[in-house]
Amino acid sequence: MPQTFYIEADEEIISVIGRLRKSSAEENIFVFPKRALVLQSIVNLRLLQREAQKVGKKIVIVSQDEVGRMLAEKAGIAIENYSEDFSQKAAHLELISAAGAVPASASPKQGSREQSVPHSEAIGSSDFYALQSAPQAPAAPLTREASPATTLRIRNATPPKLTSLNSARLAEATTPVQREPVSRLGQYPASPSLSPLPPVSPVSSVPLAPIPSSFTASSPSTPQLERGDRLKNFYSGTRSLPPAAAAPNKAPKQQSVPVLGKKAHTIFFVLGGISILSLAGVLIFFFMPKAEVHVVPYKIIQPTDVELMGRADVSVPDDQAIPVRILEKDVAVTLTTATTGKSDGTNQKARGTVVIRNAYSADPQPLVATTRLETADGKLFRLVSGVTVPGMTTKDGAKEPGVIEANVVADQSGAEYNIDAAAFTIPGFKGGPKYGAFSAQSTKPMTGGGSGGTSDIAVVAKVDLDTAERDAKTKAKEDFMTAVRDELAPDERVLEEQMDIVLPAPITLPQVGTAANAIEYSATFKVRAFVFSEKSVQEKVDARSRKDVQGVAFKPVASSITYSDSVPNFSDGTLSLRAHALVTMESDIDRDKLRDKILGQNEDGIQQALGDFPEVKKISVTFRPQWFIHSIPTSQDRVFILVEPGEEGE
Repeated sequence: MPQTFYIEADEEIISVIGRLRKSSAEENIFVFPKRALVLQSIVNLRLLQREAQKVGKKIVIVSQDEVGRMLAEKAGIAIENYSEDFSQKAAHLELISAAGAVPASASPKQGSREQSVPHSEAIGSSDFYALQSAPQAPAAPLTREASPATTLRIRNATPPKLTSLNSARLAEATTPVQREPVSRLGQYPASPSLSPLPPVSPVSSVPLAPIPSSFTASSPSTPQLERGDRLKNFYSGTRSLPPAAAAPNKAPKQQSVPVLGKKAHTIFFVLGGISILSLAGVLIFFFMPKAEVHVVPYKIIQPTDVELMGRADVSVPDDQAIPVRILEKDVAVTLTTATTGKSDGTNQKARGTVVIRNAYSADPQPLVATTRLETADGKLFRLVSGVTVPGMTTKDGAKEPGVIEANVVADQSGAEYNIDAAAFTIPGFKGGPKYGAFSAQSTKPMTGGGSGGTSDIAVVAKVDLDTAERDAKTKAKEDFMTAVRDELAPDERVLEEQMDIVLPAPITLPQVGTAANAIEYSATFKVRAFVFSEKSVQEKVDARSRKDVQGVAFKPVASSITYSDSVPNFSDGTLSLRAHALVTMESDIDRDKLRDKILGQNEDGIQQALGDFPEVKKISVTFRPQWFIHSIPTSQDRVFILVEPGEEGE
């Protein structure tokens, strides 16, 4: 069965949540007076709804406060107006402790059921409590078998129908009506353990009947008050002591009704004023008319060629001069290029393998291709490709020479070079300490030497030397760009195709026709390049572009620039180049002038105003709000000019 709570006007949300937690009913009804503190804040209502969801209970808010009901509905809480329909519904039963029960000797007074809850028409009236002060005729007490642990209390016993919402006037004579208890939400049969309620006698000016002994008036911690007095205290916003016991058939002394303090009224007025101002600001912001005017300018693409001269010593650029600077670095390059030549002799050269030893030092020793190896009887063999002989190592306290195996080919053709395993020296080291420390030894006989047939020995060709030099310069350019990339400003550019890459000193390369499978190219190049600012080039291009087409002013918005016919001169620090640009230009629209011209204009007025703006290709207007607005606002702050990307003219 639903449980009903009557909340005081100044009761805090913590107290309301505490009541909800202590309630044993699944459905709970909270009755609030007008301007109750909890109903003034949607945060309080959301906290109450969240707590109800957490404990798995349903809550309903009943109040005459329209603003409070609106906020409660927005917070997701079921609502109902405190009206005659609510006040006439069946009693809400609540289990409470029997410790606070009224003595059984107390007899109820007739009319207590009519005054158990406040009538909708009496709330807020000046004579609300005067109606309860008149004595009433005694009525037969309600009977119910007492329970040793808990008792039931009727919170609302279906008072007679009231005639007005804002009046405390009651009918002088009312036909007794006996109703069955009705639940707050839905119909439920009355509990079989309760005796039928006696008929309700007409309202008369008699004192309120005392509460029967089988019912409790309040919790043990609260003074026992009669129903009418407790509701009186509830809607007055204060708590008062119960009236003194009066003699039978004598009306109780009327108590004064405390008035809300000025501080509470001031707080309510301040909060209400802030809420009204905030709502007014939101309405003004969202519903005051404003317009977004979208304009599309004309677009043209204009080709432009500019002859420029870059000078390293220029301080103030003129119409054709731009400042440049020279970057210079030494770049070391080492690479290996395979040979493609073949020997054209008819005689074949003997070949085989040797093991070269380094007993000179712990440093490795590189040997280039075609390095000579000589036998004791003067026969020469050459390395087919370059090798690096490892240095000496120390093992168990003894030094061991570094060794490497390499392919060799006879210097001359003929069968006499088909020699058995032999020892070799390196003639290139003769006259120095390395001559005796470096040696070579073959472990197998040399084979392949003789005459007749076609030679299959690879030799160095002229194209191999050119290829090695070209690849080395390409690698030097790449290494140079990698090294200088961090030194460039964001708008600076290097003309890679006009770099100067030279060898400061000649290098030794194998001669054409030398037997070798590959060429090892190792050199240090001197690389120089001009650096210039593309921003300065862009400024020259923009200055040469046409700014007026058929009386319409245009401005450049983008461009793509390529360079050709550039001639660098590193000796005098000049760079001659031609810049070819494709410049995208859009008609220049004066936004402020256009806004002033169309203020307050409708569609016809806008079309007429566009006669003064030939640079506008298209125009469209979006009104906010979109309903019932057909002209531009008169305030500049409510009109926004948005320039869209240009379109080429038809």
